[in-house]
Amino acid sequence: EEQQGEGYDGFELIKVSVADGVGHLRLANVASKNAVSIRLRREVTNCLSHLSTDPAVRVVVLSAEGKVFSAGIDISELGMLGSEGASLDPGRRAMVIADFIRGFQDFVTALERCAKPVIAAVHGPCIGAGIDIITACDMRLCSKEANFSVREAKVGLAADVGTLQRLPKVVGCDSWVRDLAFTGRDFGAEEALRHGLVQEVLGSPDALLERARQLAKQIAANSPLAVSATKASLNYSRDHTIAEGLEHIVLMNQVNLQAPDTMVAAQAFLTKQAPSFPDLPKPSKL
Repeated sequence: EEQQGEGYDGFELIKVSVADGVGHLRLANVASKNAVSIRLRREVTNCLSHLSTDPAVRVVVLSAEGKVFSAGIDISELGMLGSEGASLDPGRRAMVIADFIRGFQDFVTALERCAKPVIAAVHGPCIGAGIDIITACDMRLCSKEANFSVREAKVGLAADVGTLQRLPKVVGCDSWVRDLAFTGRDFGAEEALRHGLVQEVLGSPDALLERARQLAKQIAANSPLAVSATKASLNYSRDHTIAEGLEHIVLMNQVNLQAPDTMVAAQAFLTKQAPSFPDLPKPSKL
């Protein structure tokens, strides 16, 4: 049974529950089609900081309520940005705009920096900033009616929150990424699957969530220390040379191999029982 854990109350635009080692974060600003507003990004960022350090959480599932995963950035706030700092000179006004952009970048990067794997479960439209969000997740699933768009070019922007940086590394086809980014066209679940944006397409939103939970529970059954180190190594190696990545995992495992997790796994194998790994510690209060 999913329960709201300590530190997950007080949110208005998201819902959070925890069960069986899985934290489930749901975008719940249905009236605005889960558009990414300043408040939404602050709530998600705050929630992720708790999920990342909560010993009861080993994996995070990210989904959305309503018929739309995300309609993208809240356009009304872009209008507010136009008036903010209007009396400033161009140099100082540019600093205000840069701060606004970096705030959204930090929100998306919080998904990537979460110490726990994040599984995105996408149904319905996933537009603009929605693509930014899911490309910062570790795994992506969608239902068959999902549709996607790198929409920014159609609204007079270059995507600036992470899609242009992460999507080419996620899918590995630069030409297809440029097609999407230059045209702003829509594409469906099967095209997303064909190019590797998602790993699996499910028949319905309910089947999608069930599959996401199933994957999350499989991951949660493993050593949380090993899973966290694996995510850190994959992310580090993506942005560095092979030699640097190899040295990075040496430094991590020279510590992690001193933990009991490997022996716990070996003992479970010998006794044909499911292993029970210790949780990661709570963060220091110092």
